[in-house]
Amino acid sequence: MANSLNGARTWAALLNPAPEVLGVLRNGSASWAACGWSWDAVVIAPLQRGLEALDALPLDLDGGHTVIADHARHELIVYIPCGSGAVLDGVQGVRVLGQGSDLLVPAGRYGTYAAAWLSGPYDGEAEEEHLIDPARLKAALQAVDTRHLAEAETIEHAFAE
Repeated sequence: MANSLNGARTWAALLNPAPEVLGVLRNGSASWAACGWSWDAVVIAPLQRGLEALDALPLDLDGGHTVIADHARHELIVYIPCGSGAVLDGVQGVRVLGQGSDLLVPAGRYGTYAAAWLSGPYDGEAEEEHLIDPARLKAALQAVDTRHLAEAETIEHAFAE
């Protein structure tokens, strides 16, 4: 979806859907999928943070990794290997959905505003090589958080002078 609808070359550029994308998503559809059978899902809040983490990995936009945006809740969802989410325990703004959880996933090529493909297995199946390594994801999220903290401290220091 990233390249076909708005030509974005970074994940972060996908934060706000273009007007023509919104039109497609308004008429799209989604369905429920059970987590924990062929993949687990990681939900990252806010969406911008998750997109920045994908850029930090770096993760190719055209790599076939399963990446879903929930624009309604401002969250990013990625698929990881089953049972591998424990490494993300304690990471603020992150929750892992495993066996016993259901996830709203896009149906068809684009999905909906609440479940939109940014990249993924448009046939609904995630291949093992397209799942994201949760340890690398954790490191990327920590790098994004550290950068944002440093930027905030710089701004705070500038106003204190």
